[in-house]
Amino acid sequence: MKRFALLGENIKHTQIKRVHAELGDHEYVLIEIEKPEEMKTYFDDDRFDGFNIMHPYRNAVIAYLDELSEEAERTQSVNVVKRMPGGRLKGYNTDMTGFRYLVMDSVEGKSCLVLGTGSAARSAAAVLDDMGAADVVMVSRDPEKTADKPGVVHPVVSYNRLAPFYQYEVIVNCTSAGGYPDLGESPFAEQKVSVRLFSGLELAIDLIYDPYRTKFLQDAKRLTRCNTKSGMDMLIVQAIASLDVWLDRETGPEEYELMLRKIKRRLLESQLNVVAVGFPGSGKTTIFRRYAYELGKKFIDIDEETEKLMGRPIAEVLSDYGIGEEYFRAMEHQAVREAAVTRGSVIATGGGTLLNPLNRDYLKANGIVIYVKRPLDMLNIKGKPLSVNLDLTKLFNDRDRIYRRTSDLVLLNSRIFGEIKARTGEGNSYNYELKGFVYSIARKVQKYLNELAADIWT
Repeated sequence: MKRFALLGENIKHTQIKRVHAELGDHEYVLIEIEKPEEMKTYFDDDRFDGFNIMHPYRNAVIAYLDELSEEAERTQSVNVVKRMPGGRLKGYNTDMTGFRYLVMDSVEGKSCLVLGTGSAARSAAAVLDDMGAADVVMVSRDPEKTADKPGVVHPVVSYNRLAPFYQYEVIVNCTSAGGYPDLGESPFAEQKVSVRLFSGLELAIDLIYDPYRTKFLQDAKRLTRCNTKSGMDMLIVQAIASLDVWLDRETGPEEYELMLRKIKRRLLESQLNVVAVGFPGSGKTTIFRRYAYELGKKFIDIDEETEKLMGRPIAEVLSDYGIGEEYFRAMEHQAVREAAVTRGSVIATGGGTLLNPLNRDYLKANGIVIYVKRPLDMLNIKGKPLSVNLDLTKLFNDRDRIYRRTSDLVLLNSRIFGEIKARTGEGNSYNYELKGFVYSIARKVQKYLNELAADIWT
């Protein structure tokens, strides 16, 4: 059996091993290294047939190689090493293959900003040139220091000198800002730049694939209405291309597409949480606790987790004028942040959780957000401390728009479980009907996952 490895730093969160598990009968291992010279130990071990190289060693690895492909030479970036006949080592760049698939024909004649000057950024910039971009400019926190990096052949500007580029049509994030588990970060937010200023923006791409919707992409879509693309397709395509290099094969376009969609579907299912949002008393907790039970998933109730953090019931905190709602909302946000970095969980939010825009970003980053919508006259607000004294019509007007804009799916819950069969005297009708409703939701989620996997947009 062929044996391959990923060499890199801070690689415990990468999904690449899962991708290779789907790609065929070969062994793929992750090896954490702390300094470049450690790579030679593994290069000298002929039990390995090839390697992927991860940040920050994609340029440093070149010193240990005997030969470079044309694209690796051009970008001074290697993410694939192949053991050639006789033991010689050759470096390749399949990041360019992956990014080429990601941009397709969407950048011809466009002016493009590339955030970052590292190996991934150099690969992206080279592809943009090849695909006919009208202009490519790289952005760095320290232009003077990074402009002389090996492989950097484009102009480099700082984040505080972006005004001349506000009409550029494409922005590509090649930095690690906003990657798992730092879901609330983005390269622009880090540098206090608003994506709203880019009035000409048509397409935002983030090479990060976990979370699926980074804060950078969410901000770009919300503030400019541009199209957005996650890096997940690129991850999978470059992995397929790596195997093509190692196994001396050529995967055809149709096979590429089939493999990509199949693997993307499985990655999304394991990575994304199912998040229930909606009015107090709409049935979120009851329905989705059962959903988690039936599907064997972890269930997280944001109200319960908030109470654990506070060490007191929510109602008690809200009635304490020395603490009050401000403290509760701060603890609720902490509970949201902790829940959002889980994978494949089912999360039920409080009725007011989405009032905090940061909570929306965190929950949507790696979540399928479902708005549980229930007729106002059917809402059960008994024991809901922030709702019992409010006008429900006003509450609806205030929150419905937020729920709708944040959600991916809308679920109408106008059921009273057990009511129909109870009339006929049948026993256990509540559980029977709730279970049936839960599985109807599961089918909607599966359909949505299929659509996500088949779509190039996020």
